[in-house]
Amino acid sequence: MNIRKNNGLTLIGFLIVLAVVMFFAYAGMRLVPLYLEYNALLGAMKTLQNNPAAKSMSPVQIKQQIESSLWVSYSSDNIKREHMRISRKTEGVTVRVAYEVRKPFLGNVDLIAKFEHAVVLR
Repeated sequence: MNIRKNNGLTLIGFLIVLAVVMFFAYAGMRLVPLYLEYNALLGAMKTLQNNPAAKSMSPVQIKQQIESSLWVSYSSDNIKREHMRISRKTEGVTVRVAYEVRKPFLGNVDLIAKFEHAVVLR
């Protein structure tokens, strides 16, 4: 008698693996744009920090520069003017951006991402 041992993935096993992969792919498609937007914010704030004239700008001008930089990179959906806080201290001007984004995921389940970054203009 010649007995062969079967190796491989059954159809049910394949469907389970496919469902898990699709779940994580869908979660990634919902989360990646949020992190790309945050990365654009980091770039805008780094550009602002490297600008020597930024320290003497008014808070309105600082907010406008951040907003225009985000607009250019198509990342102005979730970051609003009210999320920006600017304070003057002895060591310089502190620019802090803190915001939270909720994205619907599945049914009544939402994905919540919270972002915060601060720079000191000297």
